[in-house]
Formats: sequence, structure tokens, C-alpha cells
Amino acid sequence: MTYLENHQILSSRDLHETRALLADLNAIHTIDLIGRQTEIDVAVHCASFCDLNLLHASFGDCRIQIQAPESSSDSMFMLVPTKGAGTVQHRGQDYDISPDQGLFRDMRVPLSACEEQFACLGIELPVEILKKHCETLAGNATSRIDLEFDTSLDLRKPGERHIRDTLHYIANALDGPLRNLDNAIVLNGFQDLLLTNILMLLPNSCSDFLHQKPQSAAIPHYVKRARDYIHAHVQTAITLEKLVQHAGCGYRTLQMAFNEAYGMPPMAYVKSVRLTHAHHDLLNAEDGVTVSDIAVKWGFVHIGRFAQNYARQFGVLPSQTLGQRPRN
Repeated sequence: MTYLENHQILSSRDLHETRALLADLNAIHTIDLIGRQTEIDVAVHCASFCDLNLLHASFGDCRIQIQAPESSSDSMFMLVPTKGAGTVQHRGQDYDISPDQGLFRDMRVPLSACEEQFACLGIELPVEILKKHCETLAGNATSRIDLEFDTSLDLRKPGERHIRDTLHYIANALDGPLRNLDNAIVLNGFQDLLLTNILMLLPNSCSDFLHQKPQSAAIPHYVKRARDYIHAHVQTAITLEKLVQHAGCGYRTLQMAFNEAYGMPPMAYVKSVRLTHAHHDLLNAEDGVTVSDIAVKWGFVHIGRFAQNYARQFGVLPSQTLGQRPRN
């Protein structure tokens, strides 16, 4: 099966030419052939719709090795293989990739891969665009959450398979009836469709907010006051007394309203916000800073319980986040 056949931007057997293009398109620093008597045969296709670029790349009947350092691009890259197989090292772990197993890459983190007879669909997803769409779906409650996705995509599962089929559908439409159609309504519809499917169907750090029961009324003003107070004073001691005084209502009223708005009581919300700040500090920690240092900074004195709560919110242990921070 062909993808984006009418949108070819490269057809080459020149390794240097391939390196130059992939460095621009996907922040790939090096690409090398593995083994003797092999020749690369690259074809790259790219079609744009709204703010996104959909790619298809094939590398011929050869085995290649790819290295990609951390990128200055604040983006994710979703990779859906269409042929061949490979192994990828990302975030300190090894992942298999194949037409049944994709990858959600954080372009801010280094990646290395070994691929054989490989071809794939891929799309770069700027974090700013994902977060903006997440707020459209779930409201401002997600604005202060660092958006994170599971790295591995099991394309045999219904949700992941549906996203793969959506990519195929968009690729076929852009290559067929919409090839010369500059229709903002249709193209924006494609972007909304893909972003909604990604956020709703792939496990991520905002999933709880995205799947919670819609509210029939606006968030009460006293909840907003308490929420704003929490975010403004998260680095200081927040007591129930201070919280209800600032909210202007009794705690039971505030607790019920918080449960309705955010699916958790106020003090659990405080903990969640502090975990998010701890997550940010772990990602940006200087050499020598420990998990314990950051946990204590944000009021978590029981390190084991901190690790459990952190893993529940972000899907990884704090030590794993600390280990994947960019290195100078």
C-alpha cells in the first residue's frame, strides 16, 4: 500500500542527502547503514493540514541505525510503522516497533533506533497545540498539568488501532480527493479529529480530566477562589482553615464542589498540583539533586508514598523522570 504518493519530497539513494532532510524534518542527527553490500533507497512524503505535517518515510530493503539527540522543539512525534520492524531506545528503555507496535516519542529526549526494511507514518505534535486542544476538551483544569503520554503504542488495541486508522484515512484523503483542495473547514476538521482521538484514546496525564463526567453547571465562584489560592500559594503551607477562609464557604460545601468539578477533594487537588511541580523540577534538576530533595521541597516527607502517588499520576517512578532529564 502506498501513502501520500502525490506528496513526495525526497527519493534518493544518497545517504548524505537523506541525513540532511531528516535532520530538518524529524530532528534525526545521524542515520547509518548496518552491514555490508546494502544500499539505502529512501522515499519521503509529506502533506500539511492546518498546523500539522503528516509524513511517510520508507528506507528500502536495508538495515539502518538512527540517532536523534534531544531537540529544541517542544513536540511529541507519533510513529506508526507500516512495514518492517525495529528496536528503539527512548527514556532509558527499549521498545519494539512494527506494524503492530508504534511509538509516541518525546522529541525533547534523545532516541536511538535500529530498523530493518522499515517504513512508517509519522506526525509531529507540538505540545502547545496538544495542550490547547486538551483545554478545549476538558477546560482550564488541565492547563497546569504537564502533558505526558505512554511511550509504547499497542496498535492491536481498539483505541490505538482507531488512531492508526484515522492516520490512514487522513493520508488517503490528502492524497486523493483533497489533494488540491484548500478548504480550512475540512482541514481543521482533520486536525480536530486527530487531536481529539489522540487525547481521548491514548493514556496520558490529563486522561482523568478528559474522561470525567461533564458538569451541568459552571464551576462555583468559591471553588475558583480556592483553586486560584492553591496555585498561588502551593509552595507554602495550605491549611483547611486558610482554604475555606479564602473560598468563603464551609469545607464540606467546598469538598463536594471540588469533587464535582475535579473528581477529588481540595487537599487531594493540592497534592496533585504539588506533584506536577515536583515533576517539573525532576525534569529540570541539576546534577546532584535527588528525588528526596525535590520531594521534601514540595512537602512529601514519606519518599515511598511520594513515589507511589507520583507513579499513579504520571505513570512512571520519580527516579525514572530524574534519569531522563536533559544532560548538558
